[in-house]
Parts: sequence; C-alpha cells; structure tokens
Amino acid sequence: MLGPASAHAALQSLDGTLASREWVDNAWSMILWKLAGLAALDPQREQTPDKRWSYTHVLEQLRYRYARELSGGQRPALRLIAAQDINASAPMVLCISDVIWPAGASMEDVEVKPELELTDGWYRLRAELDAPMARAARAGKIVRGRKLSFAGARFAGGRPEPTEILEGGYESVKLSLSGNSSCLAPWHAKLGLLKQAPPATLHSLTPDGGGVHLLDLVVSKVFPIAFIEFVDEPGKGADGKPKTRREGPRKEADEARAQAKWEDKRMKVADKLKVEAEKRWRSWEGWAGALARKAGGKVPSEDDAMPGHVEELLDDLIDSGDISSISRAITSADAGWLAFTLRARIDAERENAGEELERELAKECPPRNVRSFRVLFMKDAKTDRRPARRTAEITVWDVLSLAFEEGRQGHFAEGQRFLVSNLQPNQAGAWMSTRDEDSHVYLRTVKGTRWTKL
Repeated sequence: MLGPASAHAALQSLDGTLASREWVDNAWSMILWKLAGLAALDPQREQTPDKRWSYTHVLEQLRYRYARELSGGQRPALRLIAAQDINASAPMVLCISDVIWPAGASMEDVEVKPELELTDGWYRLRAELDAPMARAARAGKIVRGRKLSFAGARFAGGRPEPTEILEGGYESVKLSLSGNSSCLAPWHAKLGLLKQAPPATLHSLTPDGGGVHLLDLVVSKVFPIAFIEFVDEPGKGADGKPKTRREGPRKEADEARAQAKWEDKRMKVADKLKVEAEKRWRSWEGWAGALARKAGGKVPSEDDAMPGHVEELLDDLIDSGDISSISRAITSADAGWLAFTLRARIDAERENAGEELERELAKECPPRNVRSFRVLFMKDAKTDRRPARRTAEITVWDVLSLAFEEGRQGHFAEGQRFLVSNLQPNQAGAWMSTRDEDSHVYLRTVKGTRWTKL
C-alpha cells in the first residue's frame, strides 16, 4: 500500500538517511494538503499525465523538502520558532489549517474563543486568539484555508522550553495573536517569514485588539510639548507598587520654573551638607590632636595590630562628642590608637565625600521623575483603498528623546510621514465607531515604540 511508510523506504533507498519516520509522516500530510488545494484549484490538469495528485509527484515533493531542509539546513519558520532560534514576534504569513472550537461550546457564545492551527506549509503550530480575532472567526472571516499575516505574536502561557517541533513542539508551543497586529493575507501570499509586516490601517484597529505592530501615518496636527511629574508618596497601592501622584501637565515655561526651583533647593541642600561635613572634620581633627598629646606623640603606624576595643571607643566618642571624659578614661596607648583611627576616618570620609554627598542629596532632595509628552493627530498615509476618515490621537511619551532633525528634539510638523511600530491602545472607552464621520482612536507610545521618518 502506498503511503508514508513506502515513501520513507523510497527516500532511504535514495540515500535519504537523515529523514526520520516522524519527519516523513509530517511532510507526507503537508504535501497532500498542498496538492489537494492545487488539484481543487485546477481540476482539469488532473485529467492529464502531468497531474499533481499522484504518488510520483508526492515523492518528488518529499525529495525536494529533504534536499532543502535536512540536507540544505534551511529550517522553516515554525521549526525556528519552536526551537526559539527566532523571536515569536517576527512578521510572517501562515495558512489556517484548522479552526478548533472548544468541545461542546456554542459559536454564539461571545465568551468562547477558538484556537487556530497554523501552518507554514512545512509544520503546524496552534495559536490562541484575542477577542477581536475570535469575533472575526465567529463571523466567518477567519476560516480554514485563509492566510494570515501577523507580527508581534507571543508564546501563550509564558515562554516554553526550546524544542524540536516534531519532538513535542506541537503540544508544548502555542502562539498568542492580537487583532491589531494581524490581517488576512491574499491567497497568493508566500508562506513563511517576512522582512516587514504590512502596516495596519486605523480603520482596522479595535481598543481591545492589543498592540499595533506597524502603522503608516501622516501628521495632521501637532500639540505643544507638555510635562508630567511623578512624585513618590509613602506606602504602596493596591497593586503592591509604591504610591505616586501626578503633578501637571505643565507647559514648557512652567516646567522650566519647576526645574529651576528644584535645582536651587538642591544647591542649598548641597551647600548645607558640605558645611556640616567640614565642621565635623575640623572637630575631629581637634579631638585627634588632643588624643595625640595624651599619647605623648606615640601614635601607632599602619603595620601595628589595633586592639579590638578601639573601634568601640571611636563610636562612643563620635556619638557622645565628649572628648574630655573619654580622654580621661583611657590609657595613653588607647589615646594613640584613637587618634590614629580618627584621622583614618577623616581621610576616608574626605575621599568618599562626593559619593556620600550624592546619597544624602538623594534622600533630602531626590531627583525629579518628569516625563515629556506631546499629542499628535495622525491619519493613514495610504488612502488608495479607503479614505482616511479615522484620526489617531497619539500620546508620544518622552518626546524630547526623539530627534528627526539635528538640534530639534521632540519636533514634529504637519505633513510629516512616519512608519510607527509598537503602539498600544489608550482610553479604550473613548474610541469612536468606524461608522462615525470623524472617528477618533487613541494610542500611546511605549518603551519599544520606533519612529521611521519617510
């Protein structure tokens, strides 16, 4: 009987010794799936000697895969992901080989989310969907045989151990897809990794669709730069994190005044700390001189072994400041050791004065936590398929760290065009419907957001 067993034997006879039976079983099923689609696309060809749906053609495909993957070392996308040799967030096009609904669940139940089985034409992995993609599956837009283009995928349930996809990878590795970084791909799209995912459009975004991998936008309006200060407060919030309060937003002039006020306060505190340190060191120098006189000038050297109780005497002296009482109560030998250790303490404090000053300043006048931002109105740059009726209000955090022209930090201008990657939905309750004439959506930048000026 012709099947994967006979195909494995045929491959072995052709020096295909690298192919395991598991590899042949997987390749056999994927080849049949591919050829069935081609036969359905062009049924007339199956009536000719050049037909695809034949054992001979399957063997040819099997030998091609063997030469490319096992002999040539060109691993397909899903095998690379299971082995974690590429990031799961890489842009790619995969085909939906199955839509798996939970057993006994009703497709009408809006809480139910199906899983997808996705293939790169070589291997298969499962993927869980977010709410917008589940709605699309329920509406019949995501079905078996369609192709998906997506980026920014994650491993569902945390990062698994790297594995070979045929050695438990299908069971242990599952992707998690987000609607805002996924779209249907045309039927002719090539499966596998992409250099860059196609930009999404504002029309396709939803507030619950997760991060937006890439947008192609034009600036339509620019608002002034503003600042928000985050001030630490005692205690912790419900989430266990330190409490903070926001002050602002402030205009640039107001922020400049707040910064100048903080710098003035910090300078005064620093001057005060320096005066206190100098006063302390002068006092200690006087004590060391008095102790040296009591010791008769016999001060030990660094090579001498210091008695263990001298450090305790030094702490008592510094805490009490009563040089007279302590000097009367100790021997001349202890007085010499005390003078020696006191001067060593002065030298150490002078050497580390800068670091100690910074530590004290951090307590009495902590650094300000201020973030710059500005709001941009942006629209889709490409309008050949659909007019740009939706406007994105994008909060650009830490805008002063961006510079597209030398010496113009945080500068944006109307008409500028950007590819913007890794944005997050913001103010979900304020998003307007796509049916509204002047619909607005809200996005914000995050640490991984990147701007590419076009």
